[in-house]
Amino acid sequence: MTALTPSRDDWADALASLYGRSRVLVSAGPRTSEDWAHDVNAVLNRSVGHPRGWPTVDRIGSESTPRGPGDRSPFHPCEDDVLRGCLEPTDRATGRLILLSLAAQFGNVGDIAKGSAHRQVLHGATGTLLARFGDDATYWTCVEDFEGDCTPDDFYVNEWYGLTDLARDFGLVVASEDEVGVFWFGADD
Repeated sequence: MTALTPSRDDWADALASLYGRSRVLVSAGPRTSEDWAHDVNAVLNRSVGHPRGWPTVDRIGSESTPRGPGDRSPFHPCEDDVLRGCLEPTDRATGRLILLSLAAQFGNVGDIAKGSAHRQVLHGATGTLLARFGDDATYWTCVEDFEGDCTPDDFYVNEWYGLTDLARDFGLVVASEDEVGVFWFGADD
């Protein structure tokens, strides 16, 4: 079954639903290399624009820190092979739960306000965000361990390999044939 590519408005609505005030980086970049890590580094360096001109969110670490092209903060500089070595492959279902965890600001997904009906809406929004990368996308994360049975009711990140100088950070990278996506949470409190 082929996922339908969301529209710009669908993408924007999903971003607003999930990450309205969250301390996240959600951005995408074009595939210009055979190596997805090279293209992800370009997104982390903020040296490429969103390939479709769609909205992004860049409040990682602090809501008020302006960032521009070439400003990698708060991500550590690293070579492509180091970045690739910091991330483990995962599947789309776990990727959706990681996106929910970003919305929960590092908390248990089951603790998201407004109860399970609201979580279902947010879970749908994660599907919208990932659908733009297609069915053949690959997923990568720094999450090394999580609790729960991979359901929205009990998913909680236990261990991760941080890529920033912040106290807590984790996220998901998605790579398709044409684009890469970076979904990353980071905060000191």
